[in-house]
Amino acid sequence: MKKLPIKLALVLTLMTAGCKDGFEELNKPWDKAVTAPVDQLYNGIVSTFVLGWQEQATYHSWIYPVTQQAIVTSASGYVMNNAASELWSNYYLCLGNFRLLEKKIEESPDKDKYRNLQAMAKTLMAYKTLKMTGFFGDMPYSEAGRAATEGYTKYRAKYDTQADIMKTAMTELKWAVDNFSTGADQISVGAAETFLKGDIDQWTRFANSLRLRCALNISGKDKTTAAAVVTECLAKPLLADGENIGIWPKSLGLTLGGRRWSFNAGFFHRMGTTMWSWMTTTDAKDGSGIIDPRCRIFFEPNNAGEWAPYPQNPTNTTPVEGGQPYNDVRLTSWATKGATNIYSPINYYFAQDQTTIPELMITAAEVHLLKAEAYVSGIGVTKNTTTAKDEYEKGVTASVNFWTKVAMDSPEWVVAKPAALPAPAVIAALLKAPKVAFDASTDEKALRQIYAQLWIDGFRQPWDVWTLKRRTGNMTPMSETNTAYYDANFAVYHRFTFPSSEPDYNNANWRAATGGTDVVGTKTWLEK
Repeated sequence: MKKLPIKLALVLTLMTAGCKDGFEELNKPWDKAVTAPVDQLYNGIVSTFVLGWQEQATYHSWIYPVTQQAIVTSASGYVMNNAASELWSNYYLCLGNFRLLEKKIEESPDKDKYRNLQAMAKTLMAYKTLKMTGFFGDMPYSEAGRAATEGYTKYRAKYDTQADIMKTAMTELKWAVDNFSTGADQISVGAAETFLKGDIDQWTRFANSLRLRCALNISGKDKTTAAAVVTECLAKPLLADGENIGIWPKSLGLTLGGRRWSFNAGFFHRMGTTMWSWMTTTDAKDGSGIIDPRCRIFFEPNNAGEWAPYPQNPTNTTPVEGGQPYNDVRLTSWATKGATNIYSPINYYFAQDQTTIPELMITAAEVHLLKAEAYVSGIGVTKNTTTAKDEYEKGVTASVNFWTKVAMDSPEWVVAKPAALPAPAVIAALLKAPKVAFDASTDEKALRQIYAQLWIDGFRQPWDVWTLKRRTGNMTPMSETNTAYYDANFAVYHRFTFPSSEPDYNNANWRAATGGTDVVGTKTWLEK
């Protein structure tokens, strides 16, 4: 993975050169043949999965208050569309790399021996595509990324519908699951397989779990397709406890510098009353009412050492928040948050630790909770509230243990560092708490609890929680206080708008997809 900067440069070269075969001097004309080894192409794809700097700052400044996983105390002036441009460039460079990799494999006389490599690339590309369509809705896909293999005439690609994109991604994931092989005939790319270290069984579970997530994401719009896919996914291996997929920087030799910057760039974010209400049974400022161990991992007390959530939907009488809990001074003076920091910030260890805390894609806890949703809803399986309750409680337990272990394993974490996983009695008490205890009296109540735990577990995956919120029709936790504030400031966001490069350079296709109007308030197909 230390090779990734080189490989990312390779991706840029491949896209700007409009490649066909052969990698030679960089100053060759675009229409001359160039090539690159498949291991480098694959590693180039992996290199694009580190979260972008603008992307992360946007999560802190915009997506957290939209999902209500946190709240901002002031307008930072940070432009949301910066992330859109960054994500767009990253995705289409990666897609071009993927198209070239597939072309090289298909043209190889040993293509059947590259099935594992192709399945890995398909899995990663499907994940990335699903994340992108979650942000934008319809977008160029089937014709996109082909300039690298078919020339400049393919630079302007038509837009595909979100429905078609998501179903195609599920098909790609099915191909991957069905084609992963532990056979000795498969060609290994060795150390170039930096992501899951060649663990084919884990790759299979990863791809199958992503497919399960996608099926449930579309279940409100196409239940027939979703049910068939869920049935298939539950019959095959899924991620198990301890298998949490993402970019683990230490194992990949990375330092994630954008993480710290993103906290400094969006320093107005704090714990909100919506999340606090799920973490505690009282508002005691000493934290004595906290029942969920994740609270002390996700957040920290204010400058006075008190637990104080900022109103999720503040009013004109809400005290002004200040301080600098995300200032780099805390790297050497942890207690220095600023005298005017009166509300609980997000735990700065998430910014300080750039080498061990992962950038997550999907967790074992999420898989348990998705299974619980399927059994409550009867999607692809016979409804079974007993099984749903079991999966739900396994999901909560797996999430608490995972996040505790993250803090335990962080060398940067010192203050309030957990010494061990929560005792069984702590987990039992959490599972019996009024808001958490599984309530199967109605499907809606059970689903709201499942979605709440997906919402909590996905604290560092706010993009996935934004998708969850939209596809469930706002059934994730939402404050009922001063909703006019939320409606005016955050409810308007249903998607990112396309970067300016689209109307500038792909105008005909952009106009056909948008009708000439591209706004954040346009709902995507996925939404209820």
